Amino acid sequence: MAKTQNYFWFMTIQTPNGAGFLISSYQGQMPLVSGTTRLGFFNEIREEIARRNPLAQGGCVIAFDIQPNNL
Repeated sequence: MAKTQNYFWFMTIQTPNGAGFLISSYQGQMPLVSGTTRLGFFNEIREEIARRNPLAQGGCVIAFDIQPNNL
C-alpha cells in the first residue's frame, strides 16, 4: 500500500480583465500518495482551479508552493 501524506498548497494567478489585471489566490490541503511529482500536482491544481473559475483559465501563475501540512 502506498503511503500518503497531507499537504498544504497555494497558487496565485494573474489574469487580464477590462480594467487591467485580476490577481486571485487559491489554497487548500490534499493527501498525496508517495511518488507524486510537484509538476504533476501543479498541473492537477491548475486544471481544477480553471474548472471552478473559468476566468482563471490561461492566466499566469505568479506564485505556487506546496509543503507538508504537519508542522
